[in-house]
Amino acid sequence: MKVKLFSILAEEIGATVDLNLNDNFYARDVKNSIKKSYPEFSDILDQSLVAVNEEYADDEEFKLSDVTEIAIIPPVSGG
Repeated sequence: MKVKLFSILAEEIGATVDLNLNDNFYARDVKNSIKKSYPEFSDILDQSLVAVNEEYADDEEFKLSDVTEIAIIPPVSGG
């Protein structure tokens, strides 16, 4: 499954990463999978939100067959 990345993650890693997710997964599984490949971004990923099918994901379980898009939204600052 391709996962879209934004902000600093997209700049440093790329616009997307390919993950092998289980048929049933949680948002934390997405972040943990990325952390395994990119441990230097653990702090940013810990603060990031996961969006599944354009809605922020909490602790709910998702079926991979129902998912069309996953995105990681890092914290942003601005003024």
